[in-house]
Amino acid sequence: MDNEAPALSIARLRSVWDAEVGPSARRALTAAACAGLFGAAHVARVGSPLARGLAGAGLALLLAAIAARAILVRLRRGDARRTVREIIGRTDEALGAATLRALTLADRAAADDRVGSPELAGLHLRRLLGRASQARVVERARQAATRWASAGLALGAAALAAAAIEPSRVVEGLDVLAARGGEAPLDLPWIEEVEMTAAPPEYLHQGAEELLPFAPTMQPRGTVITVRGRPVRAGRALVLTDGGAEVPFVDDGKGSVVARWTLGESTTLQAAARFGQVRVRQADAQRVVSIPDDAPRVTLEGAPRTVKLLDEPSIPLRYEITDDHGLREVDLVLRAGAKEERRVLSRPAADAKVDRGGYELRARDPFFRRTYVPVEVRIEARDNDPIEGPKWGRSEAILVVPPQVGEPEARRYAALVKARDALTDLLADRIGQRTPEAGGAKAHAAHEAEVQATAKAAVEAALSADHGGLRVRGRVASLARGQLARLDTALAAERKSTTRAAHQELLDETEGALLAFDAGLRGLGHRDARAVAQRLADVADEAAAAAELLGSGDREGGEVRLEAAVAVLGGGGVELGKLGELGLDLGEIVANDLRRIARARGASDWLHAELSARDLAARLRRPEPSFGGGGRGGVESGAPRGPDPGDASNADESVAQSERDLEELARDHAAETNAVAEELSRASRPEDIAALREEAKKHAEAIREAVRDLPQPGAAPGSAESAAAAGREQAEAMAGALEQGRPEEAVTSGRGAMRSLGDAKRLGAQAGGFFPEERAAREAGEAQQALAEELAWAEEALRKLRQAAAERARDGLGKSSQREGSLADRARDLRKRGERGDGRMPEEMLDRLDEAEQAMRDAQRALAEGDGEGGNERQRDAQRLLEMSRSEDQGQDGDAESEGDRNMARKADIPDKDKHRGPEEFRRRVLEGLGGTSEPRLREAVKRYAEGLLK
Repeated sequence: MDNEAPALSIARLRSVWDAEVGPSARRALTAAACAGLFGAAHVARVGSPLARGLAGAGLALLLAAIAARAILVRLRRGDARRTVREIIGRTDEALGAATLRALTLADRAAADDRVGSPELAGLHLRRLLGRASQARVVERARQAATRWASAGLALGAAALAAAAIEPSRVVEGLDVLAARGGEAPLDLPWIEEVEMTAAPPEYLHQGAEELLPFAPTMQPRGTVITVRGRPVRAGRALVLTDGGAEVPFVDDGKGSVVARWTLGESTTLQAAARFGQVRVRQADAQRVVSIPDDAPRVTLEGAPRTVKLLDEPSIPLRYEITDDHGLREVDLVLRAGAKEERRVLSRPAADAKVDRGGYELRARDPFFRRTYVPVEVRIEARDNDPIEGPKWGRSEAILVVPPQVGEPEARRYAALVKARDALTDLLADRIGQRTPEAGGAKAHAAHEAEVQATAKAAVEAALSADHGGLRVRGRVASLARGQLARLDTALAAERKSTTRAAHQELLDETEGALLAFDAGLRGLGHRDARAVAQRLADVADEAAAAAELLGSGDREGGEVRLEAAVAVLGGGGVELGKLGELGLDLGEIVANDLRRIARARGASDWLHAELSARDLAARLRRPEPSFGGGGRGGVESGAPRGPDPGDASNADESVAQSERDLEELARDHAAETNAVAEELSRASRPEDIAALREEAKKHAEAIREAVRDLPQPGAAPGSAESAAAAGREQAEAMAGALEQGRPEEAVTSGRGAMRSLGDAKRLGAQAGGFFPEERAAREAGEAQQALAEELAWAEEALRKLRQAAAERARDGLGKSSQREGSLADRARDLRKRGERGDGRMPEEMLDRLDEAEQAMRDAQRALAEGDGEGGNERQRDAQRLLEMSRSEDQGQDGDAESEGDRNMARKADIPDKDKHRGPEEFRRRVLEGLGGTSEPRLREAVKRYAEGLLK
């Protein structure tokens, strides 16, 4: 080494050192890297942000340290002094120090000639380097290599231990360490032997089905998807996830895990393991397409369309609703502005998927009466979806445009005016007619009949027509038909005697009929005008409220409401002006106040607009003439309301009085009928029925024995077997009634059984030799003979019971007979008053009154003779006729609201608390009507239902 250059000698020493130490150091550093990596994986597997942060930081520091050492080693190799210190200095400290001094001297001599000769300095350095023992350097390097090898062995053992515990943990930890956004980048297997089932929601009534794992499927929303599998590695927190939500897998106790997922929106399901806040998925994915429960599909016939209520006073609604799974409710929905009303049309049972039905909306519907803006009519249906909540489906809308306030009343009034004009033409024609000669009587009579028929047709057309949802009813209809009957009577009288006197009588009757009709028309116009004015008053209040909103600064809400209210007032005022004199007066008031409101609106003076509207509302709520005539003060004069001026005919009041008299007669007769029934009830003694019961039981057994061989129910309707089975049921009902001490019901059931058995005999005779029918007919005939004897006994027993009760109630029945006669006299007087003059009643009403009077006379005689049951039965007949005699909607004209000033009866009997039998009479009649069903099996149930209803 004496002749080698110093740099080469130092490099050779470094090479010898590295050859011994380098492999061990590299192995140790590799073991350290592996140990650090595996340790970081275990720490990161915890999954928390802190653990992942510590693992990442530790691993980064380790890698940085290894890289730094590599850089440092590379730098050291170029540093001769460090090489001398680390290699020569560690083997021979004195030689190392001398070599460092010689190296320094050589460097100084090379830089400065004054220090000394560079050649001499270099020679000295080479001699020192030559003195270094390579054997000692190798020995020292081997010691260092041993230390590195020991460290590497320890680190390798640690890394091997970290990996040997469970190699998959390292992979999992590294996957968790590399996660971003809570999701690991590498998919790992978690479960195997996977099984899947899908259970639809219970409300669908469908069974569960098995699914092919990880194959796309379509399932109803709300389906529970069950995933079952065997864990690949135990101890992992497994979940089933769609990437957002997740449900845990739980142990099923059989070595497998199971998770249940309730399907919402369409999704892709994957098994995953949860490590803290990191999720590691399995590559297998289950695509599930969710089939939502659609809203019901509602079809409304004819929708969408617009309907004017005046043109179509009756709107039929026919609908059909379908749903994919089941319906719960069907509603009719009416909307007008902010108002809404819902009416339940049906609640389909058993989750029906189809529902059809109909509904009829009429112009008189209360919702239409309360609104003045277009009404949106829809059919809406609710389904039975419990998963996302019930959904409503709705049909297209039918837009109903209501008439102007008062427009139907104005139409009706105009139609009646035309009818009055026809009667006026009839009177004018008869005034112009001369008394015919003897030869022209027949032609005269034909002419009179023809012109009267024309006038009657005009009146009948007005009475029967529909006027925007209104009809002519009640008092006016009764008065008009009564006057038509009056004209028929007068014309028939002239036909019998065509004389001047007879023609004059016809002329007088025609004039009276015209005046009576005119009085009724004036009364109707007056009542309608008052009713319409009251409704317009509510609209005026709405206008005032809107003006108040505008005054407070709410222009958006107030302007629309005020505009709508003013439009309704304008149209309603025009229609109000068509309703006779009072309507014309009030219509002009509406027009004048609308001009006041318009001026205030133009000036944005909302205070005075509000005051004008409130003034109009107050005036319309006092719908009286502005100025009175004949010495009467009007509203504008400040005088209180006076009586109406006298009309040329008092027909309207006469008809009203007749209605009140008929109402009082019907009420008094109902009370008398009830009193007789109560008298008979009190006269019946329980001991009489108790004495009869023991014998009745024997007869009941005989009845059951007689019908024992008859067929049971279930045969084809219309057959002899079916009729015989019905007879058997009625006979058994008769037996039960006898045992319970109810002879009246027993007789009724027995008579029904006799009829059914007779039908069975007749049908069997027509069977044409068919054995089952002939046998049923033969058995029915035998049972009928036996039953006839038992029915005769029951009828006789009932007759004796009634006779005994009548004897005990004879005194009370005698008094009732006298009262019944007085009521018959009242019916007769009312009928006679209705046969003539302005208060003439229609023929149908007169006929019923006459029949009612005759029934009362029959009841009077029966009660006087002690026949309580017969008399009470005729009383009920008379009561039924009295109620039928009352005209439909008596006292009402179809629209006009009841007036507070309507003339009332001046005399009225106030019944004593012990004599008022109205509720008891009503209860008895309901029980008789509902409990008297002809179906024996249902009679008792219906009667109990009626009793419960009346409680």
